[in-house]
Amino acid sequence: MLILAGCVPQPGQQSYQLSEIQLLFAENTERWTYFYGEPQAVRLGERSLALTRGPSASPLAVADALLVDGEALYREINPALPRVAQTTRTFPGLQFVVRTNRNVQSAWLFDGSWSRLGNVFASNAAQVVESRPGAPRLAPLSEAENEAVLREILNRRGGRPVVVYEIEPPLLPNRYEPAPAQSRVAALAVQYGLETELTLMPPTPNPTPRILQQGGQSAYTAQNPAAYLASNTSQLVTLWRLATGNQIPQPATPAVDFNLNRVVAFFWGQKPTGGYSVQYVSSQLADNTLRVTLRLLSPAPGAIVTQALTSPFVLLEVPGRFTRVEFVDQSGRVLASATN
Repeated sequence: MLILAGCVPQPGQQSYQLSEIQLLFAENTERWTYFYGEPQAVRLGERSLALTRGPSASPLAVADALLVDGEALYREINPALPRVAQTTRTFPGLQFVVRTNRNVQSAWLFDGSWSRLGNVFASNAAQVVESRPGAPRLAPLSEAENEAVLREILNRRGGRPVVVYEIEPPLLPNRYEPAPAQSRVAALAVQYGLETELTLMPPTPNPTPRILQQGGQSAYTAQNPAAYLASNTSQLVTLWRLATGNQIPQPATPAVDFNLNRVVAFFWGQKPTGGYSVQYVSSQLADNTLRVTLRLLSPAPGAIVTQALTSPFVLLEVPGRFTRVEFVDQSGRVLASATN
């Protein structure tokens, strides 16, 4: 979060800048303020703060920041605010559930190393996420300020995992006299400890497809098997022509709602005679892949069959918005696959 505010210094007035960090812990809320610029005195309500140059041995010290009454920064401790969010680890699995009580801009986890849990979590919601490598970097803060804040957060963890949430500043910024030429404000909520919750994931229901077309006279002329996946009307029109191009009259292209469904097709390849056919057996959807099991039938030796080229196929409309289809035979051997 970045809040910039400033004023035009009066003649003879020394300008300065400040960076304010609001930290929400379970036991209290802290406000850290770093001042930069020329040494001077500023007022906060009835209190006068002396801004001076000098070294500081504090682990919270930041290079180029002015001392505040001899300290590395101005620090307030206030009562705790309501919890912003709570993250748990799921079992089984390696996912996390982020539950929010207010809007969260970003979330990170430290459990031996930093990882990002995601961006933009809406208020009063629960979201299942996976961790990705990445350390917190708060744009309003300088690199030195960012490092000092994270170092202090980790110093307090006592070996526990830590979750850090970037949020809109819940406290009104302090008003100093004279006002700073520029101010920056960031806010973090900190969670120490990570509970594990048992998550019973219901089995993914197998989609029930609708057979749009099947037969032995497609316009597909190659000898090798092929798979197709259509995710829009234009792709369906092309696929429909390939499946029904030899039919007279050619049937009308079916209406498909691609917001909910996909169309997949398997072409076995051109065969020298009749007696070959493709039959749908079952399908299973896992993640973004649809696996379709087919039964491939060939003419028995000595069978009387049509002595003409054929091209067996099956065309299916399947619920789901998957991006890959894989056709297999009943032994599990992959026949063909397609992505979209």
